[in-house]
Amino acid sequence: MQSSADGFFAASDIGGTFTDTVVADSNGAVRRFKAPTTPDDLVRGVLSTFELAAGELGLSVQEFIGRLRVFSHGTTVATNALIERRGARTGVIHTAGFGDTLFIMRGYKGFGLDEDELKDFRHFVKKQPLLGRELVREVSERVDARGRVLIELDEAGTRVAIRELVQAGVDSIAVCLLWCTAHPAHEQRVAELIREEAPHIYVSTSSEVLARINEYARGVTTVVNAYLGPLVSRVTASITGRLTDEGLAHEPLLMQSNGGVTSVSRAGEHPVSFLLSGPVGGVVGSRYVADTIREPNVVTTDMGGTSFDVGLVVDGRPLLQSSSFIDNQPIGIPTVAVETVGAGGGSIARVEGGALMVGPTSAGAVPGPACYGAGGTEPTVTDADVVLGLINPDSFLGGRKRLDRDAAVEAVRSRVAVPLGITVEDAAEGIKRIVDARMADLIRTVTVHKGFDPREFALVAFGGAGPVHAYSYGAGLGVKKIIVPVTASVHSAFGILASDLVVTRELSRSFMTPAGTSDAAPYVDASDVNAIVGTLERDAVALLEEQGLGADDIRIDRFVDMHFRFQIHELTVEIPHFPLEPPHLDLLVQHFVRDYELRFGEGSAFTAAGVEFVNWRVVATGRLSRPAFRETSQSGGTAVAPIRRDRMYEGGWQDADVYDEGALQVGAHLNGPAIVEMKDTNIVIGPGQVGNVDDHGNVVITPRT
Repeated sequence: MQSSADGFFAASDIGGTFTDTVVADSNGAVRRFKAPTTPDDLVRGVLSTFELAAGELGLSVQEFIGRLRVFSHGTTVATNALIERRGARTGVIHTAGFGDTLFIMRGYKGFGLDEDELKDFRHFVKKQPLLGRELVREVSERVDARGRVLIELDEAGTRVAIRELVQAGVDSIAVCLLWCTAHPAHEQRVAELIREEAPHIYVSTSSEVLARINEYARGVTTVVNAYLGPLVSRVTASITGRLTDEGLAHEPLLMQSNGGVTSVSRAGEHPVSFLLSGPVGGVVGSRYVADTIREPNVVTTDMGGTSFDVGLVVDGRPLLQSSSFIDNQPIGIPTVAVETVGAGGGSIARVEGGALMVGPTSAGAVPGPACYGAGGTEPTVTDADVVLGLINPDSFLGGRKRLDRDAAVEAVRSRVAVPLGITVEDAAEGIKRIVDARMADLIRTVTVHKGFDPREFALVAFGGAGPVHAYSYGAGLGVKKIIVPVTASVHSAFGILASDLVVTRELSRSFMTPAGTSDAAPYVDASDVNAIVGTLERDAVALLEEQGLGADDIRIDRFVDMHFRFQIHELTVEIPHFPLEPPHLDLLVQHFVRDYELRFGEGSAFTAAGVEFVNWRVVATGRLSRPAFRETSQSGGTAVAPIRRDRMYEGGWQDADVYDEGALQVGAHLNGPAIVEMKDTNIVIGPGQVGNVDDHGNVVITPRT
């Protein structure tokens, strides 16, 4: 039991199926809890995990909540609303002549589709915009690329457009005017007019949401922000209100796609910034693990029920990207880079044209895999794992749920083994090998295709199914080691707990060097760049100071997006020196050329075209006060007794020692084949591998020497 003086730090990842919560006490000891998500009232799922935590700590729920010093959370509410098209009825106001921007898109109908969608010609169609043409209005105004006003805003016509949209029943309006990044005053005035005409309407202006050139991406991002704003505002207000009523003494924090948290009050203003909060939490948690074990470069792999997410931590920092695609919508908000493929425990196996196929279709939570006994009949990856002995039906989820092995065997036999004329075991192994190969291919795409050698990386495996399969998909890549953290099944929640406050500010301002030169100093005024970056920095710091951070707790990182002239896509380069002197501009060009050739191959840089500096970005990180999360295991000997011996199928049936995670101590040495049963997942150590428990309770898998 905790003393009354103790405080707690908690974070919840509110997923589609489960709500995961991680709690740390003032000494840094970490506990993990899981409860079903309650879609009709999300806070109930959070409170269910709080009840479990309070019970384990010998407290009432109110006492536990009252002692929370920090509570952070991430949620898929915004993502699900976008994918399921459950957002607000949204109108948009464009510059006259540009009302078709959202409908023309980028021409090619496959733009933004993933590899599975591109191969499926039955569904190879453009996704439709979030609004119909009847909700688009054009207003007379015009600004050029340098910010000069060519046509003043027609305020009377704008008021008419606003009234028409309100009469059409919109709940939200996005304002996307041409070249507003160079002259935002017209957009700001339109927003004022909307608030005068219809104070109840939610408003998003593109100059505030994404101050970046690229008309289509900026417009879509702003529309998505407006589409999600009313819903996210209601949900976050509900969570905050309920927890406050239960005794929470401070404002909750919310996970962002950029890898940091922010006050929940900002969520309603900028909901598009929270779309990837769940997957990003896992990457941040892996960065924390990498830091504690002194591994600067790690591949993060999250295998859940429906998808497999991969990210990178390079030189101790999560790899970032300036934009992403969600439901084929180009989102221009800087995010932690996460790539996804449809490969998870629920991925369905089938035989088509005599070939075995796995995924991307998933059985989901309902009916789920056949072994769940909830009505599912199609074979899934989880069913194959049960057939292969990687999951014991009697000890699944710590024995809280018993699986039906006979149902798994029958599903694999009837749908895969019989059509292919092979044994059930070979069919199950085929399912596993295919899904493992797909995951390994994605890791190669994320590493090799971006100029990184996976052999120079450690691999962190988490998610409900990741620790079961990592021994296979990781070993084939030649990674240095495979790390399964103690928080594996709730790792995204742990990452949210380990996150600091982060504010990102950016602005598009173009500076070019002429063709035929690779020097920037003679053509770009460093003082102009310093003025832009300095303004962004002051804005970001001010936002952190509003949230109670002092100057000593704030770190500033600066970046610029660059490309060769006449190219469309940019690479992000860090600005290592500030204020910039003329030689630093030349150094930025050198770093850009280096990174370009690292990404696209030696000799690919086209310096003769000249270089363009496009977007300037500042990321301000405010360090939150929290305990150092201490190791959860006690030191012990290398020998540990298995609780039993089972059989697993790996090219044939083999004996495998089975261990209980509670019996593992620091220094424990486990020879494969072996299985570690955790209360919420399993860790599989393959033949020819060895697992060692490190000082922090992580299981580290390496080839046996």
